[in-house]
Amino acid sequence: MINQKQNRIYFPIIFLLCWLGFTIYIFIFGPYKYKLVNPFIFYTYLLAVHVALLFGYIRGQRSLGRGSQVKIDYYKFVELAIIISLTYFVIKLIFTFGGNLRHFSETFQNASRSYKTSSFNHPNLFSYLDIFFAPISLIAITNTLFSYKNLRKRYRYSVFILIMFAIASAIGSATRSGIVQITIISLASFSLGIYKKNIILQTYHKVLIFFFVICIGVGFLTYSALLTNTRGGRIVNNPLTNEPPRKDFFLTKATSPKFHPLINNVSFYVSHSYFRLNKALNMPFKGLGFGLSNSYFVMHNIESLTGWSGLKDISYGVRLDNAIGSGYGIYWSTFYTWIASDVTFPGTIIVIFFIGYYFSLALRDSLYSLNPLSVTVFCTLFYFIFHFAFNNPMQDGQGITTNLFALILWLIFRKKNA
Repeated sequence: MINQKQNRIYFPIIFLLCWLGFTIYIFIFGPYKYKLVNPFIFYTYLLAVHVALLFGYIRGQRSLGRGSQVKIDYYKFVELAIIISLTYFVIKLIFTFGGNLRHFSETFQNASRSYKTSSFNHPNLFSYLDIFFAPISLIAITNTLFSYKNLRKRYRYSVFILIMFAIASAIGSATRSGIVQITIISLASFSLGIYKKNIILQTYHKVLIFFFVICIGVGFLTYSALLTNTRGGRIVNNPLTNEPPRKDFFLTKATSPKFHPLINNVSFYVSHSYFRLNKALNMPFKGLGFGLSNSYFVMHNIESLTGWSGLKDISYGVRLDNAIGSGYGIYWSTFYTWIASDVTFPGTIIVIFFIGYYFSLALRDSLYSLNPLSVTVFCTLFYFIFHFAFNNPMQDGQGITTNLFALILWLIFRKKNA
């Protein structure tokens, strides 16, 4: 348990707000210029959601942390999650003949072909089984990295294998989102373990981590450049505005022309969803989805089962896609855009407040007692907030279960009093 007089912890929310602020900076001052409708309302709204996130987090820090109503052996629970995850992974690997891993080397030759033939675009039985097993794997990974030194080596190594193959599978499908997700979630759980002193870093550890982070950053940018050149083609003019990139962008002026396609692509990647948010804010209101119109997975399955497409008519994200005839997934919309379909744009401010609040509570609970669910919730909400600027992470079945499964169970079994 943590000392009840322990100082409140603000680094996680400051880090995330700085990241979100960086994406807005790239949107405003990046290589592509966007013409906004009602910019004052737009930027006031962005300020409001970020202030709500901060206030929710601050409110949650008043908690001293609570344990779980259900008494379990923490380490046996984590070990069981690891065994289930590894067993499922091996079975999946055998029955899919390697899955996306088969295309790993092909990605470096023709990323477009890897992307088109991956399970991302051609779902199979295991794509649906992942809906149920992904949360278990997430519990295994986050709690192993959090309680690192207290688990036996064979379990730690098993999780490292899961992480490495998850990254390799993402490369085999020629996508970036899986790499970003596993990296951010691992960073959150590893940092939490350091703060809890489950991981003791000596000087040489810190040096190794420093160079490891640099290698990851360079590797990811190199991989992004590969996808830019061989999967979707180089972005020159902005696909949404058809405007050419600015020549006075500081990174454009400071780097060689051979890096400009990568700079343009990454800048568009992290910022274009704000332009679509601005468009959504000026769209007519067509009703509330009440929790059903923020996820394409939910809307598509309801339409398939009932034939009713009314939720798609409400959804801002779907309407934005239909307006340009792009179809789902080509361009991104912020989390705020998707959730507004269910609660209105003013309502999203309240939702963001509670996300910040639960994120903060999960941190306090993780430091208060050994609770595998609170650790996983903290890490998933860390990634969820990190992803605000891009999309709603609950756009598929796996995203819904990984982001809601542990959260709901944690809230149900959380002690009513400390």
